[in-house]
Amino acid sequence: MFVCPECGAAQPGPGHCGTDGAQVLPIGEDLLLGQTIGAYRVARLLGIGGMGRVYKGVHPSIGSRVAIKVLSRECSDRRDLVERFFSEAKAVNLIRHESIVNVLDLAMLSDGRPYIIMEYLDGAPLSALVDASVQARAPIPLGGLARLAAEVLDALGAAHAKGIVHRDLKPDNIFVTPAGRPKVLDFGIAKLSDSTPGAGTATGSLLGTPHYMAPEQAAGRPVDLRADLYAMGVILFECATGAKPFTADSLFDLLRKHVETPPPSPRQLRPDMPPALEQVILIALAKSPDQRFANAQAMSMALQHATAQLAQDQWAPVTLQSRPTGMPTPSWPSQPPASWAAPRGPRESVQPPNLQPTTVSAGQVTGRATPPPKASRKGLYIAMFSLVLVGGGITAVVLASGGEEGGASGGTTATASASPTTPIAPANPAVPANPAGGAAAKPAAAKPAVALAGVPAPAAPPAPAAPAAPTSAKAAPPPTPEKEDSDDDEPASPGQVVAQIADKPASGGAAGGATGWFKRHDVSPPSDPKKLDIDKHIDWAIAEAKRNVPDAQLIRIDIDGVFPDGHADLSLPAFAGNKGSIDLRFISPSHAVRDPKIPRGVNAERVCTFRILGGPDGFEIYDMFATDCKEAVVPRPKCTIAKVWRKALAKRKDLSDAVASLTYTSNIVSHKIVWMFDIRDNGETIFSEQFPDDC
Repeated sequence: MFVCPECGAAQPGPGHCGTDGAQVLPIGEDLLLGQTIGAYRVARLLGIGGMGRVYKGVHPSIGSRVAIKVLSRECSDRRDLVERFFSEAKAVNLIRHESIVNVLDLAMLSDGRPYIIMEYLDGAPLSALVDASVQARAPIPLGGLARLAAEVLDALGAAHAKGIVHRDLKPDNIFVTPAGRPKVLDFGIAKLSDSTPGAGTATGSLLGTPHYMAPEQAAGRPVDLRADLYAMGVILFECATGAKPFTADSLFDLLRKHVETPPPSPRQLRPDMPPALEQVILIALAKSPDQRFANAQAMSMALQHATAQLAQDQWAPVTLQSRPTGMPTPSWPSQPPASWAAPRGPRESVQPPNLQPTTVSAGQVTGRATPPPKASRKGLYIAMFSLVLVGGGITAVVLASGGEEGGASGGTTATASASPTTPIAPANPAVPANPAGGAAAKPAAAKPAVALAGVPAPAAPPAPAAPAAPTSAKAAPPPTPEKEDSDDDEPASPGQVVAQIADKPASGGAAGGATGWFKRHDVSPPSDPKKLDIDKHIDWAIAEAKRNVPDAQLIRIDIDGVFPDGHADLSLPAFAGNKGSIDLRFISPSHAVRDPKIPRGVNAERVCTFRILGGPDGFEIYDMFATDCKEAVVPRPKCTIAKVWRKALAKRKDLSDAVASLTYTSNIVSHKIVWMFDIRDNGETIFSEQFPDDC
C-alpha cells in the first residue's frame, strides 16, 4: 500500500495522489499510515521519540491538519508512562494559553495504545534555530531572543498560576512558528501540584533533560516553578552564546556540575551582551532556588529592563531565514515594544547570584541573596541510581535520543546528548571588561564535550571563569561538597553506586527467607517449551511464585507462539526476538510498602516485583526494581487459552493456521481485565484485538 503525505489517502500502487497530485509513498511497516484516527487520516510520520511517534493527520473533508502523538506499544503497557502521557493533555487543558500548543482530543486506539491529537505547527524547534546560528556563525539577535523568551515566560507564568511546573523545558520543546512566535510543547512530565485536579507525577521524581535540569532536580529533590526558571536561564545562555553552560564526559559529572559548579560568564562567549542581560541569566542559574527570580513575571520584567536599550539591529525576530510560501512574515518592528521602554532615572541594578546585593529590582528575587547551602552528594547518588533504574534506564526516562522534529507539535523525548558548543560572536570581538569594571577573567581550559548518548559532539570552547564580583560586594566562595562519611572523599560513579546496591545479597533462600524474598535462580516448569500447555504452566508459575514469596500476586502474563488449541511453541521466532517466551510477573504487597525511614520526596527504589520468565533455553525467577509499586493485581485468568482463541476466530475465521502473541493484564484506561491478542507477520500486524476475560 501507498499513502499520500499531503492528504493521507491510500492507494494500492505507486504514482501520484488523485486528489492533490503529490507523489505517494510506501507504507512499509508503519500500519498507521493511511488509517483514520479519530476524524483524521494519518498522512505521514513526523518524528520518532523514546515514548512513541508523532504523525501528521489531515481531515479528509476540510483538509485541516493536526499532529497525532501515539504512545508506543511498550510504553502503553506501563501505567506510569500512560498517566504521564495523558498528563500533557490535562495540563494544557488547564492552562489554555496562546503560546502553549493546543490539545484537541485524546483517546485509545483499538489495540490499546493511547494517542493525543494536537494542533499542527509549521516552523522549527528553537534547537534547530540555535544549530543553524552556530553553523552559520551568525549570533541570534539578543532583542529578538528576549522577546521570544518573554512570551515563553508568559506561558510559564500561566502554567505556574495553575500549579503546573513543566520540568522539561528545553529548546526542543519550544517551537518557533514562521511568524516568529513561540509555542511551548510537551507537558508530558509536568508536575501538577497536589491541589490541582489530576495531579500525577510524584514530587522529587528525576525526570527531564540533564543539560537543562535545575540543581534540585538533578539531585532528585522536590521542585517548584523556579526549576523552570533555571531551565530558561540555560536556554537563554545557549541561544545567546551557542554553547551550553555545562558539559561533561559523563551524565553523572554533568548533573554534578549543575549542583556544584558556578556557571561561566556568557559575556565571555558573547561580548556584545549587555552586562545587565548577563546578570539576568546568572540569577536564573543560581544554585539555590531562593536566589533565583520569584516567578516568571519577575524574570520577564528583568529581561525587558536588561534589553530595552539594545540597538535596532538586535531586534530581528528569531525565526528561520526561509519560510514556506504563503506563511506570514514576522511583523515585529526593529525596536523593543513600547512597554519595554527604559524607566526614567537611574536603572536599578540586577545583581548576579552568590553576591550580597545592595539594590535589587522589586520582585526579582525572593529575599536576600545568600550563598547556597553546602551541597551533599548523597542526594545526587540516590538520584543517579533512580535515573538508571526507573523505566529501564536512562534511555527510557531521560530518553537519550533525538527529539521529534519536523512539524511535530511536541516532542516526547528528552535529549541527553551534547549539542554543538562552539560559541558564536560578532566578527573581531574585543575582550570585554567584566561587569565589575575590572579585567575580564582568563578562560580556564575545559575538557572537550562528549555526547552522553554515545554520539560525538564538537569540542567545547574553553570554559571561562564566572564574572568577578562588584568591588562593593564580597563574593561568596563556591560551594564545597559536604562529607557524609570517610568514603565520600572519592565519589563513586553511577555504575559503582548501582553495583554496590545490586551486589548486596538478597535475604532468604530460593524458597524465601525471613523477609519472604529470594535469590535469582533457575526453575523447571513441567511442560516442554516446544509443546507448552499454557494453562498448566500458568498454574505452575503461580504456585512457584507463592513458594518463593508467599504473598505474591499476579500482575501480567505475556506469551509468544500461541496456537489455537491452547499450546505454545516457544522455539518459534517471535516479534521481539528469534525465540519466543512466556513471562509471568508478580508483585509482593508486603515489599511494596515504602520504608518509613526514607523521607518523602526521595526516590525510594523497592524490590517489590518479580517475574518467572523463560523459553526453549530455560526458565528463571528473578526480581525487578520499581519506584511506585502500584502495579494492578489481576486474578488467575478465567478464560483458557483455547477460549481466547475462539474469540479471535469468531471475528476472523481465516486465522486458524496462525500463531498469536497474548498479553493478559489490566487495561490502563478502563481498568478491566483483558487479553491483548496480536498476530504479526514480519512486523506487519494482521490482527490486533482486546478481549475481556469473561469466560
